Order: sequence, then structure tokens, then C-alpha cells
Amino acid sequence: MSNIIISSDGTDMLCSLGLIPDNVTTIYTDGSCLGNGKDTNTGGFGVIVLDKDQKVMVSYNKSSENTTNNREELKAILWAFIQFGVDKDNFFIPTVYSDSAYCVNTFNNWMFTWADKGWLKSDNKTPENLDLIQEYYKLYNQGKRINLQKIKGHQGHQWNELADSLATGKMTSKEVVEKYGRNS
Repeated sequence: MSNIIISSDGTDMLCSLGLIPDNVTTIYTDGSCLGNGKDTNTGGFGVIVLDKDQKVMVSYNKSSENTTNNREELKAILWAFIQFGVDKDNFFIPTVYSDSAYCVNTFNNWMFTWADKGWLKSDNKTPENLDLIQEYYKLYNQGKRINLQKIKGHQGHQWNELADSLATGKMTSKEVVEKYGRNS
């Protein structure tokens, strides 16, 4: 299979195209927001999908206005989950790395407690970004799975840094695949 470049042009549905390869091994996600917490800001997320030979198969990024770091990171993980999550009985479950402890804990632990309590946290407040969390939860309950893991951010890990470059707009999806793809 040749490299697949997915950019922010709205071509998000790899599943519907039947392009989910069986040799996907690792996925890195990152979210970013310049001006986080300010009324007007710009954010985005990036996703890097590696094959078994550690070559980039898919590079995806998308930008948003008036968002937060956490929202963008949740969106990156959710995008990877939608595109590459597999049935819970599948022998191969792809590993997705995020440098956000908040996001990893949200999807791996907290959302289950929040759902049991009517989508309320321990302080009886509604979790932020509930729309994204509930979408993940719905797919999880339908049997879809990824192995979501925490990685230390900004520690020089090549693929995490590359996801960051996509999230911040420092690199385009095309540039990533040309430089790190199978044909590079």
C-alpha cells in the first residue's frame, strides 16, 4: 500500500474507504492551542500513524479557532480512535500515545465514573469537553478499542515531536509523509 496523506481538507474517513491497514502498530497524537485561555485563540491537533517498520503511513492535522489545549488533544485521540480503533476481540489493538495525562486519564479511567454519576465529576460539575468524551464512550461501549498510553511530552521523542509539529502548524501532513514516509 502506498503512503496515505490525510490533511485538513475534510478527508477524515479512512474507515469508509476501507484503508485501515493491518500493519498499523503505533499512533502518536498531540493537541495545541496558541493563546490557550484567551477569548480569541488558534489551536489544532496532529496525528502520526506508523507502520511496523516505523515509517509514517498517515499524517493528519486539523486546526480550530477558540479552543483549548485539552480539547485539541482529546480530538486527536478521538480521531485516531475513530479511524484505527478495532473490535475489542481483535488480536491486534493499536497503541496510541498522548503526552496529556488529563486526556489519557479521561479516556482510560474517569469517563466511566462520570458516566455512572450521570456525567458529573466528584465536585458535581459537568466535565469540560463532554461532547468529545461521550463520543469516545459511545464507541467504547460499542466494542471499539485502542491501547491508549501516556508518553512524556517535549522530551525529544521523534514521533511525539512530529505530532506536535502538525498540531502547531510547523509542518504540513504532506511534508511529514515526504520526509518520514515509506518512500523517504
